[in-house]
Amino acid sequence: MERKQRTFLRKVRARALALSVAAALGIGLMAGCHGESASDYLSAGDAAMQKGQLPQAEQNYQAAAKAAPNDPRVHVALGNLYLFEQKPTLAQVEFMKVLELEPANAVAHSALGEIYESQSQMGAAEEQYRAAVALKPADPAFRLQLGSLLAKVNKLIWAESEIRTAIGLQPKNARAHLALANVLSAIPSAKTEADAEYTEARALDPHLMAATPPVAGTPAPVAPVANPAEAAAVPVPAAPGGKRAKLKPLNRKFKLTKDSAVYQQPDGSTTAVGQVHRGHFVHVTGIQGNWLQVTLHNGTVGFIPVSAAE
Repeated sequence: MERKQRTFLRKVRARALALSVAAALGIGLMAGCHGESASDYLSAGDAAMQKGQLPQAEQNYQAAAKAAPNDPRVHVALGNLYLFEQKPTLAQVEFMKVLELEPANAVAHSALGEIYESQSQMGAAEEQYRAAVALKPADPAFRLQLGSLLAKVNKLIWAESEIRTAIGLQPKNARAHLALANVLSAIPSAKTEADAEYTEARALDPHLMAATPPVAGTPAPVAPVANPAEAAAVPVPAAPGGKRAKLKPLNRKFKLTKDSAVYQQPDGSTTAVGQVHRGHFVHVTGIQGNWLQVTLHNGTVGFIPVSAAE
């Protein structure tokens, strides 16, 4: 009986010692077994991203990766964070990890395609976009992504096919109609249809306004802004009554709820200087009426409708 008691006491003392050591290190005894899960860390990381707390977001995502190194979600989260921070090399590493763990992850293929496209590696980008389409052929976003790239490299026939497929899958997709209009505008015999597609795009999304239709065989121009201060100084259209709406400075990260063109000014009739996509985070530097001023990964500064972000 005394032996059992001594054994029990030894276990109690050992557990007490473990507790004291864990407390000294700032680590909960149960963290390894019943502490925060990878999902908890991911949720915390997403919340930090929304608040613009990027170091905290990375810390949480890294903790998620440590808790569940074989969970593709954590590497997708890290990859998206690094893309947002304009660290394409680190982002590429994370998305490659995703594909090692889950080769059929269409999101990772799509993200890698974006990275390669931003680096002007069009062949590699096309390969990744095609992989995403092959894995999810009924996803209009992947079809549109591929079609837009093919248009950039002057593969207009294939671009038209992919974009028309995207429209067939999602007939009310204004961006798809705009992309098709841009492709058709490069074909002399298709001008009438191109005009009809421009009209359809505007009807579906009044804020969506194409830049000047591209010259045959070339994509619509995207004008990066080297100095954000210069973009902020762009004249703002007068509000009703002749008064100019005032731009209020802001420094927040928002998660986009839908795709949107990025306009040179807070006006859907001005030149489109970029594009943002649903599900990605965007850096908001100001708000003006129903428009958000945003800075893109490549330094471009422009405006998107408030409705495009949470």
